[in-house]
Amino acid sequence: MPKLPNASELGHILKIALPLAFGQVGGIIIVLTDALMLGRLGPDALGAAGLALSVYEIIATIGYGMAFPVIVLASRARGAGRLRAVPGIIWQGLWIIAILSVPVCAMLWNLEEILLMTGQVPHLAQMAGHYMDYLLWTVFPAFGLFLFMLAFVAMDRVVTVAITTWIGAGLNAILNYVLIFGHFGFPAMGMAGVGLASVIVYASGFLFFFTLLTFHRFPRSGTAFHCAWRLKRAVLGQFFRLGWPKSLEFLIIGGLFSVTSLLVGRIGVQAIASHTIAFQISIVVGLGIRGIANAVTTRIGIASGRKDYVDTMWRILNSGLLLLFLFMLLPMVILNLFSPWAISLFVGSDLNVQTLLSIASPVISFSAFFIFINGFSRVVNHALNGLADIKIPVLIAAVAYWGIGLPSGMVFGFVMERGVLGMWWGLAIGAAIATLVYLMRFEWMVRRFPPNVSTARLDTA
Repeated sequence: MPKLPNASELGHILKIALPLAFGQVGGIIIVLTDALMLGRLGPDALGAAGLALSVYEIIATIGYGMAFPVIVLASRARGAGRLRAVPGIIWQGLWIIAILSVPVCAMLWNLEEILLMTGQVPHLAQMAGHYMDYLLWTVFPAFGLFLFMLAFVAMDRVVTVAITTWIGAGLNAILNYVLIFGHFGFPAMGMAGVGLASVIVYASGFLFFFTLLTFHRFPRSGTAFHCAWRLKRAVLGQFFRLGWPKSLEFLIIGGLFSVTSLLVGRIGVQAIASHTIAFQISIVVGLGIRGIANAVTTRIGIASGRKDYVDTMWRILNSGLLLLFLFMLLPMVILNLFSPWAISLFVGSDLNVQTLLSIASPVISFSAFFIFINGFSRVVNHALNGLADIKIPVLIAAVAYWGIGLPSGMVFGFVMERGVLGMWWGLAIGAAIATLVYLMRFEWMVRRFPPNVSTARLDTA
């Protein structure tokens, strides 16, 4: 029978999840700062940046997926007592993203031509290309920073990640103010200033973590990181084997919401506005869920490395799911009882937007249920990732979300004329089916392992 959560495991997960969620808020602040500063340059600048970022984010998703295996591999090495192997794992991850960055930068260098071929407005394409001339230099440091942060999560140094992210948010705001508008004697660079600020922020964060790992006594030897530069085919193979499916999963989930938004847009202005509000709320609430999910990945990875199987694996997963439930109680109550208030935060309380409430309120209320189910799915998915099981979960996500969830949403939304709410019903069905199959997969995976060997040792990790 699956083992119930205990106070020790709940504490371990919270120790990782809370600082990680706090740090992710800092990442959101960086994005919002860029948008607000660009908005002051005018709608053209904001639109051009949106075009550039729409391409950049797709490519970034692939890079983040290829860096994700570091949290699995480092956690397993930590659990197995091979701390000195972690710098070598990180270095091989840097090789992966360095190789990936070359074709990515070449593509982004020609962004203006790509946008023109897709029929974009010429002057916006030119502005986007000029912006990307700077932003493309963030590719390698941004991928590397993400890899370092995941490695630090695996090594239980999450506070360092959170503090660094918030310092980056502050530095980004200052640099945007100085470089965009030309304050303190600097030239006014406009959109290019946002790109240059991003380069400085990501490069500074990357160099900070790189220096910390190179010269700090980590884990017990200052020479481990220096000697880890050689290419190791076995580790590179593990990164590729685990990384490309995770990239594909990110694209599957991201593409699902993009397609859903396009379909909702065909219903009408009120529908797409309601959908956008619900989606933005799900992103904010999802920060805490992401922290819990990554914490579960780390704990499962440690347990797997220590060969603490069966009961220990279930205890970690159940602890993560219990924390998810407790975390979601407040958002679910607020979104159900005060949905008009949540909507007014986005569109104000003017009489002209009162007609939006009748459409948006049910969507906001139901989105709380979807966020919970989707969070449940994410936590179990990350538990499977901690067992180095990534390919099958990707297949499950593709079938559940695209094969069942999206068609169901189209039936509810268009055939049964339930509108945007029907589309969210479909998303919830897809998430519920994915969750169920993930749990079946997890049980099957855990049953393949031998009985627990050293359960008590995990509690001291």
